[in-house]
Amino acid sequence: MRKIKIITIFLFLIVTGVAVGTALGITIGNGLDIGITRAANSNSRSTPYIDGNYNIYANLDYTSESLGENPYSSTMAFDPNNPPPTYMLDDVFEFFGSSLAVYFKNLATGFTYIYNPDGIFFGASLSKAVHALYVYTMAERGLLDMYAVHTFTAADFWGGTGILRFEPAGTRLTTRELLGHSIIYSCNVAFRMLVRYTANMHTSFHGFASEIGVEVNHIGNVIAQDISAADMGLWMYAIFNYLESDSRYGHYLMYDLLNTAPTSHHYFTRWQGSFGTGGEINVRLLQSDYPMARKYGWSPDAFHEAAIVYGPSPFILVVLSDMDRGAHNLFEDISWLMQAFNDEWF
Repeated sequence: MRKIKIITIFLFLIVTGVAVGTALGITIGNGLDIGITRAANSNSRSTPYIDGNYNIYANLDYTSESLGENPYSSTMAFDPNNPPPTYMLDDVFEFFGSSLAVYFKNLATGFTYIYNPDGIFFGASLSKAVHALYVYTMAERGLLDMYAVHTFTAADFWGGTGILRFEPAGTRLTTRELLGHSIIYSCNVAFRMLVRYTANMHTSFHGFASEIGVEVNHIGNVIAQDISAADMGLWMYAIFNYLESDSRYGHYLMYDLLNTAPTSHHYFTRWQGSFGTGGEINVRLLQSDYPMARKYGWSPDAFHEAAIVYGPSPFILVVLSDMDRGAHNLFEDISWLMQAFNDEWF
């Protein structure tokens, strides 16, 4: 009955454009607006939680303390031969045409939905998350040192996001510290230093991307990658599997992704010592009632976020767009739509 109910709501809203009381509501308005009315009794957004052992599951009720049981068991009987209908999602997203791409994967069942899977977007700072996975994996393989010390040189300077650009040349940081800056603050300087450090690795970043299964022809320059929703979904699933593995360093990446800064200062000049124009913007685009391991990406004509959503039935959500910073409401609306879809069917 619940499945029939949500299908009915979707169809009614798509046809009429009218939000319905406390149910999931979708209104196709002018321009790029979709309005989604959340349930009146919804809980407030969760604050990411990590205990002293970096166990994000410690305060969630769907797993044992020891993680001895599968924490990703579906809350509903899932029949792969009769999967949830997704045409209603297509009807919503097609309003935006090729300007939008969405990837969803329920981690309990493996059910995957992709809108505009092959659309190519400039990856912006999503590149930092996938490169971080590469660095951590090479460290796990003993091919680089997580605690090696690197010196910030004038050649590493890069404007835009991050805080290391305010530090003097000669500042020294470990590989681990650079990774933290790259993810939490989306630091361009830290990212450039990491790319420099790994430039001559026996296993190249492109080779590692081939292991993941992404389309390496899209990557080009490591710092200026292009990406599709299908490829970013593969990257996020690889990140998820790494975080769940018996790894040596996975807790570091988990911490960083759970604690990305809520805002970022963007300065467009690349000249050291000059702040230029810019300012602070909200870069937590996706919203959820559950903790999210996330990374955003933003540049002119590229506004993205990718997240692992740790709800009772966890899922991956990737939203790519060729829009600019005015798309916050769209991302929030898609967040609640896909959370409701996941909660209803899984």
